Amino acid sequence: MTPDLLDRAVTVLRGMAYEHRLHILVLLRDGERTAGELSATVPTDPTAVAHHLRCLLDARLVRRQRRGRNVFYSLPDDATRHLINEVLRHAGENAGNLSRPRAD
Repeated sequence: MTPDLLDRAVTVLRGMAYEHRLHILVLLRDGERTAGELSATVPTDPTAVAHHLRCLLDARLVRRQRRGRNVFYSLPDDATRHLINEVLRHAGENAGNLSRPRAD
């Protein structure tokens, strides 16, 4: 385990660790969308969506492609899609355990 790999992992987790960012990633699992399409679905200000997209781009959790006047955002690869699915699966499986203390 190298320090660079740990830094990269922290950057990815920080990128996902916000409700609106995770919502954007979940939406992008179904295919590319414009910032306007994301803003219409994510319950926050369009300026905030733009900020979250910048954070996700910096974390390399989304990619951006300009076509004409439109900019489309998508997941960069299947590994990112799998990561999002696993985070959601883990959260769903452990939802009932959140209020109970762990027995170590």
